[in-house]
Amino acid sequence: MAKFTLSTTQKNKSVLLPKGFSYIIDKTTIDKTYWKCEHARKLKCKGRVHTDYINTTLLYENDNHNHSDNEVSIEIRIFEGKVRDRAINRNETTQAVIDNCLTNLSDYAVARLPDFKHIKRNIQNRHEQNDLSKISHDKTFNRIPNKLATTKRNTTFLQYDSGPDND
Repeated sequence: MAKFTLSTTQKNKSVLLPKGFSYIIDKTTIDKTYWKCEHARKLKCKGRVHTDYINTTLLYENDNHNHSDNEVSIEIRIFEGKVRDRAINRNETTQAVIDNCLTNLSDYAVARLPDFKHIKRNIQNRHEQNDLSKISHDKTFNRIPNKLATTKRNTTFLQYDSGPDND
């Protein structure tokens, strides 16, 4: 069974990334997902992949590509997906998001990354889209925002912040 990574595009569409190639969804059925090479239209590439319906097992792979693979582009795409995910789902600073996503990235991929000011701007835009409350770093912070004290089912799970003491 071939190993692959599932990521997303900037428009939040699924992308399958096995063996240095990128595949986008062509069609789905009850038991399979059919993927085509992202260059199917532009370069008339015939590369195709089939996965099971939950995208965990590679069922079929047609390596009939008319272009070479690009591992560095795949690394960058995975990096960008991680950045988008962390910016939306975690309450981290912009620099913390970048630092966490840069781990295990090759030097070749780091060299081909877009300018960091663009990456930071994208993270800040995603932070504005997420619905996480901002955590106050003020020592006199005495009220916990409701969004941080209730679950999605509107049950209270955090009554108060006792501070640094062990009381």
